[in-house]
Amino acid sequence: MANGIAKYNEGPYNIRCSLVKHSIVYRFTMVDSPKPHAAAEGRSPPATGLTQRSKIGFALADVTRLMRTMFDARMRELGLNGSTWRLLAYLYREDGQTQAQLARLLEVSRAAVGQMIDRLEESGHVERRDDPGDRRSWRVHLSARIHAEIPVLIEKVRAIEIECFAGLTEAEIAQLNELVSRQRDHLIALQPAEQTEGK
Repeated sequence: MANGIAKYNEGPYNIRCSLVKHSIVYRFTMVDSPKPHAAAEGRSPPATGLTQRSKIGFALADVTRLMRTMFDARMRELGLNGSTWRLLAYLYREDGQTQAQLARLLEVSRAAVGQMIDRLEESGHVERRDDPGDRRSWRVHLSARIHAEIPVLIEKVRAIEIECFAGLTEAEIAQLNELVSRQRDHLIALQPAEQTEGK
């Protein structure tokens, strides 16, 4: 890689790899290639490039990553890191979840969630309580302290949301929400039953 940039040829793509602020960024472009002889052979030329569905998938992943990066940076100002503020957000949506439920939502191991809960319990953000339905388990609840701080957190979140969606009208935001929610529900329905339990 010279001057932080490298190029590779792979099939019908040029791959341009650049190092930007310690992150590797890949850009894919189609390579001009000779016209296939499909027409002469009576066959349709093969489809190349990304489909609209593929582009949507990449775009959704990029938007999620960029918004999460922005939220993480702003929440650090309140003494919370990326994982812990999301754990608090899930508890705000549904208080009293189990460690297994939180691990599934955060897509990390139960041991990793246990460490987060330990830190948040020590800092006074959450508290563990016995599960009345299972004497072998316990549930995680927001503490009285964090309930008092919720208005400040919500104000911070609303400010970030406004900044993130400043390029869209209210009608466009409503339409985007409806479409993404419908696609999410469709994908949830495609998951095996054991993976959707507790969601």
